[in-house]
Amino acid sequence: MTKLGLLVTLEAKAGKEAQLANFLTGALPLVEAEPETTAWFAIRMGPSTFGIFDAFADERGRGAHLSGEVAKAADSWRSRPLKRNDAAHRNGMMPPAYYEMMPPTITR
Repeated sequence: MTKLGLLVTLEAKAGKEAQLANFLTGALPLVEAEPETTAWFAIRMGPSTFGIFDAFADERGRGAHLSGEVAKAADSWRSRPLKRNDAAHRNGMMPPAYYEMMPPTITR
């Protein structure tokens, strides 16, 4: 059962929106190779605001994702096209928000 999730928001620098969108689209095969990631969504929230929501059955799956290939790619990439908004943002990326799913939740 899917019980845990992450929500990460990203803000692209002006003119870098397509680069960020391409990165997120290109990350899908890396996530598909993670058997413990039960759901992964790249979200466009506005013209330059993007997000990632992913879900896991347990802490082990979330930990595997956070130390996996997508996380490594994001770490090597994140400071270039992301905008820094304020002290809460680090290189344009908000710290991940951790969520525990509450019933009713439907997953397949």
